[in-house]
Amino acid sequence: MGTSSVASVHKISTKTLDEILLQLHETKKKDVLKFFGEDILTISCCIQRLTVNSPIKARFTRCLDTFDITLITDLDRKKSENIRKYYNDKLVVLMLKGHEFTDFRKDLHKFLNSDGNKVLESMYGLVYRLPYFYDYDKSIDSIFKTSYFKNTRQIDMTSNLFRRLNFIKRIENIRKFINHIEYWFEDQSLNKVMFTIDINNPLLPLLDNYINNNTNINVKGRYYEMSKDHKEYYKLEKWSLQ
Repeated sequence: MGTSSVASVHKISTKTLDEILLQLHETKKKDVLKFFGEDILTISCCIQRLTVNSPIKARFTRCLDTFDITLITDLDRKKSENIRKYYNDKLVVLMLKGHEFTDFRKDLHKFLNSDGNKVLESMYGLVYRLPYFYDYDKSIDSIFKTSYFKNTRQIDMTSNLFRRLNFIKRIENIRKFINHIEYWFEDQSLNKVMFTIDINNPLLPLLDNYINNNTNINVKGRYYEMSKDHKEYYKLEKWSLQ
């Protein structure tokens, strides 16, 4: 019995590479165009409104296809309009500046300029999370307050020293594979500084409580220069509080 089992595992396929690739192509799920009685982005905004205070895993369990559109309010429609305008304007500015679009931004541009009542299934993931992306990007805008920001480079930024940071904002960053909380600060030179914590970290409430009671904190760690669409900031890694 053991011998025949081993033999079956090591059996060599007689199919050619072309035949295998053709089979994979034929069995690949076809992208289907779906029709909705309401703009699918408005549906997504409604789902976010109804689940925003739920645990992360529970926020993305409702189906876009079968969602009860009678739950939609004018608030959801207004947010959908705001999202479309915000990202259309943002993408136009990036195009004028000569930015090369990522695949995500290409898909976003395609979705924003299509009929929201007729959507390909392949766009569902983007649409589902777009209200969260919008909230995140608006929060980033409120931190920098400008479309261009340059760090003040200090000689000792590479040194692992304690620095005084002034707390600005706590932001949820909900992505496909990584969900974390970003804590944003300013240093004495008005540089923006950020560090992240996994959203499921059990010590998160303790950190929130500490920061709420100490808006100016002393932090030590490694500072790495980063940029988001011409907005420079420092990301803090391997940090510790004094």
